[in-house]
Amino acid sequence: MTEILGTSKEDFLASVRQALGKSTPSNPSPIYSRLGESLLDLEQMERDLKERLSIDQEQRINALMESARATAWNVNRFAGPEDAIGYLTDLLTKLGVKHAVRSNQPIFEHISIDTLMDDLGIESMVIDHREPDQPSDVPARQKMIDADIGITGSDYCVVETGSVVILPRAGLSRLVSLGPPVHLAIVRPQDIVDTLDDIFLLRRLDYIRNGGDMGSYLNFISGPSRTADIEQTLVVGVHGPKEVHLIILG
Repeated sequence: MTEILGTSKEDFLASVRQALGKSTPSNPSPIYSRLGESLLDLEQMERDLKERLSIDQEQRINALMESARATAWNVNRFAGPEDAIGYLTDLLTKLGVKHAVRSNQPIFEHISIDTLMDDLGIESMVIDHREPDQPSDVPARQKMIDADIGITGSDYCVVETGSVVILPRAGLSRLVSLGPPVHLAIVRPQDIVDTLDDIFLLRRLDYIRNGGDMGSYLNFISGPSRTADIEQTLVVGVHGPKEVHLIILG
């Protein structure tokens, strides 16, 4: 008789859902076998995933807004970048932002947030570790820690957990989202996935396609920083931002 140690994935996720007071998903994603798929298998699974994500996108966006709010994200949705600028103006003014840092991600080619901060007299810095003066540059690191707000894009958003996911890449610093007391993330509808399994499938594909190089971490941001490890007293903002804002463009 073979004894299987540990807890199955289904039992573990069921216990988490029970603790969170959530029901079992009506349409759970398929269970992927453990890293045994070929590239062809994974690419077919990717095609199936993209087909699934192309259906009911509006419902998926609404579900993300609900799950993100449940984890204390301040969520707002706008039809396009121009519509978001007015909200951003009010937000940055209300927060009294004087110093800001943002990541160097493609989303900022489509929204003129740098121009907005210039107009508001906000001192801002684009953090890109590919620039020669920034990788281990103490002033750049201190800028991220001292900033009033950190602004990032999002590689994915997970409906299941209400999480923003930022992947490691050359030039990107985690401190942009972790150092300042306020984090603002901007996401596009096409970057929203249903479950953590979807993320892990896409990352396994990246691993194979990149010859085993996919970075050393995944940054899952599920609301503001919270801890209750001292006398079970919940404290917000100890290990990261105490206030988080999510903007959905589209």
